[in-house]
Amino acid sequence: MRRLLCAVTVAATLLAGGCGIPAESDVTVLGDGPPKGVSVDDDGSPPVQYARQDTNDLEEFADNYLEAAAGDADTALERVKAYQSPELARRFPTSNDIKVIRETQRPLYSPGESEITLIVQVVGTLRANGVLLPADNSSAEVPYKLRIGKVNGEDGLFVLDAPQAMLITDQTLNAFYQRRTIYWWNNENTALVPDLRYMPRSVPTVQQPTTILGWLTGSPAPWLGDAVNSLPTGTQAADNVPAITNDTLEIRLNDKAVPQGADPDVLDRLRRQLQWSMQPVPRNISIAVGHNEPVRIEGGEFYSSNPAYDLSDDPDRFAILGGGIRRLKGSPHADEDVPVIKPAANRNINSAAISASPTRAYIAVVTGPEGQRRLRVADAPLGQKADITEVVGLYGRLSVPAWAQLPSGGEDSRAIGLISMNGQIYSFGGAGSRAQRVEWQGNPGPVTALSVAPDGHRVAVISGGRLYRAALNTSGDGITLGLPEQVVPPTLETVTAVAWSSEDYLVVAGARRDDRYAVLDVTIDGALSTIRLDDIGSEQVTYLAAYPANPINGTERSSSESYVAGGQAFDVLSAPNKIEDKHLAGPAVPPGTEVNPTAPFFLD
Repeated sequence: MRRLLCAVTVAATLLAGGCGIPAESDVTVLGDGPPKGVSVDDDGSPPVQYARQDTNDLEEFADNYLEAAAGDADTALERVKAYQSPELARRFPTSNDIKVIRETQRPLYSPGESEITLIVQVVGTLRANGVLLPADNSSAEVPYKLRIGKVNGEDGLFVLDAPQAMLITDQTLNAFYQRRTIYWWNNENTALVPDLRYMPRSVPTVQQPTTILGWLTGSPAPWLGDAVNSLPTGTQAADNVPAITNDTLEIRLNDKAVPQGADPDVLDRLRRQLQWSMQPVPRNISIAVGHNEPVRIEGGEFYSSNPAYDLSDDPDRFAILGGGIRRLKGSPHADEDVPVIKPAANRNINSAAISASPTRAYIAVVTGPEGQRRLRVADAPLGQKADITEVVGLYGRLSVPAWAQLPSGGEDSRAIGLISMNGQIYSFGGAGSRAQRVEWQGNPGPVTALSVAPDGHRVAVISGGRLYRAALNTSGDGITLGLPEQVVPPTLETVTAVAWSSEDYLVVAGARRDDRYAVLDVTIDGALSTIRLDDIGSEQVTYLAAYPANPINGTERSSSESYVAGGQAFDVLSAPNKIEDKHLAGPAVPPGTEVNPTAPFFLD
């Protein structure tokens, strides 16, 4: 049986009668069990999509049924009903939403019977606009049954009973869809925020810009709604996007796209948003709004609108050794001093974060013993030092700090950092600032770790061993986090550490069912994953660091990831590679001194 069967679907109701396996019959296990993560490497065109009549083999038929919904959302229901008996098709829902599930145990099948029972985890709902909404309570395992058989007077097999929703597996999602990222301006119109979508591979390349334009004239993914701006109300495409000619992408929108009296920069922001969302496309773009003549931009700098474009291919690396920040050998500027912090203050440090703008560098350090820690910050022009100052209002159990946003040059722009204290998230600013409690829409509980995306508006947090995502809203009087949505990495029972691996991926560490720890890269919606390290022992991973991949370098995930377990730091390579004092720049550790580098991090 092909692997795709081993991940049946989700859906509404379970069919009555339990598992449906006769007590006296033998039980056969189908397939090789759950995969060790799903490959995320695109391989071009979609796989073959089979019709109902293409096989009379029960197991292959079930596989084919679980692929039927994949592809064009407008015809998905038609393809699924083509597999169903007339009776099932009559009572089947008409929604074009697709439920995505993953197998957590091996499917059960009784030879001679027509029923297959699968134990699955609901990943989420794939909408027609390419958004995958994570499922509520998606960590729960549930059984689903698929009954297949004959229909009187008809040739071939039919689905006689199934969950009441269109279903695909996570493997089908990976095989039949491309991951595409579209972008929205943040509320301040200072930077673009990514939004992961799924494009059916069946959509021809020439038609994909039209699909993307339809997404952009719609709405952002719900979890981003409070942190980003949609296009002006009523904006619509005036026509399909034609094929690229003269190395130019031509886009026509109605007059709602640029309302009368709008900000004079709105057209420039629109073309930057389109150029990033249409990647990869020619740098030349032509935009016509209403009855106005097209405006053609040849080349046109647009990369700077996305903070992730500044991510380096070779980041500066640091670690803590004996309470002091040290650079790592082999990373850029290894022979230079640590930025911002003066040598006399570089002591008693447990963890740190350093970030830089084109003109200034910012540092945040956590100092002091466990349970009595404090946060200190400083900023200075590039190449200069500054005194660190304690952030008022933070004392106790502090997480690793993170710089979320740096001043953009606007009148009200300011540095914003995030940290958790005693399980609650606080924001902090530059020297002399007071920490402020970050309010949630539906706080999931005490937070033990957090990480901020390169755009500064999307946050991953860990609470109660579970992973959540939420949008950071920095407009208005206060800083808030939106409604948290749980993200479920496959194979992990609990999650203990998280960092951003790219715009659309997280690197997470946690315990499997056997209490052994693993490191995975997981899409921000939890749908797809790649295992980096399958088994790194029974020591809890307490810390993760990653330097996100630049969105234009052709890779989806970071090549620079590190973790801490058992008080020792490791690089994530093909196997754990321990970071030792010999890897650090600066003076050698005196012989006989037993101290391990810890809390590795990157200049972001």
